[in-house]
Amino acid sequence: MFGITHVGADICGYQRDTTEELCTRWMQLGAFYPLMRNYNDLEQKDQDPASFSWETQQIMKQALMMRYSLIPFWYTLHHEATMKSKTIVQPLFSEYINDENTYDIDRQFLVGRALLVSPNLLPESDSVHAYIPQDVWYEFPSGVKLNSVGLFIDLYAPITKLNVHVRGGFIIPMQIPGDNLVLGRGNPFTLLVAQSESGTANGNLFWDDGDSIDSIETKTYNYLEFSLTDFNKLTINTLVSNYKDSAMRLDLVKILGVNKFVTNVTVNGKIYSNYLYNIPDQVLVVYALDLDILAQSSQIIQWTTSI
Repeated sequence: MFGITHVGADICGYQRDTTEELCTRWMQLGAFYPLMRNYNDLEQKDQDPASFSWETQQIMKQALMMRYSLIPFWYTLHHEATMKSKTIVQPLFSEYINDENTYDIDRQFLVGRALLVSPNLLPESDSVHAYIPQDVWYEFPSGVKLNSVGLFIDLYAPITKLNVHVRGGFIIPMQIPGDNLVLGRGNPFTLLVAQSESGTANGNLFWDDGDSIDSIETKTYNYLEFSLTDFNKLTINTLVSNYKDSAMRLDLVKILGVNKFVTNVTVNGKIYSNYLYNIPDQVLVVYALDLDILAQSSQIIQWTTSI
């Protein structure tokens, strides 16, 4: 809110010893800080993931994997913060200014405009009393649509789970994580498409070498926009494609809120058979695409449904 976008508290605390439960919850929450740093004083006991039990390590690893799968989304948000003075993390009332229920909420937040984070901040608790604004929301990463919106609800939140929800109307670029950001840069991308009630969604992706400070000035970057229209047509528009040193291949598209049985999928006008439709969860997954998203200025993935 004050123009300082790349921020984050010292995860698990800087002074005084943490506990295993506190550090686990904090690592989950910290996975959605713009700046994620587990850091403490030299005189305190170790609090890195390897300092705890195997079970706790796996929970923390899951949080880290969730964060690193969203690196393209995070990177684009940082680009927009730099170029357009947009926020990266914001309170709920920034998006729901007419909803008085959001005014006093300080234990939930939005990442960009698309992700709602509802952490469990209470010890020995397995539920979170959270507000779900009047909108379309899907559980992340499962894609199950929430039925209760516009009210406070109790979300199941055991130690193994951080409640994150995706807002309908947005497309989130993701990537299969690598062992680190350098090794992961060439990994395939995925798109998470969260339909609005009107069957639309939009998103974008800014991508460069992840290191140079002059990629904007030299125009050595790629910029893509994604749009879902008419419930069944995903368009990928490549507006700038000047960065060629790392492959940009789309491997998987996951569309949420597909409420009719899918009978056919096409990629750039050709029949495509590698897809799965989850009837109970209303999720369509188009997989093994191996689609070079820089090869054409516009590419289309479309599907037909039963009447």
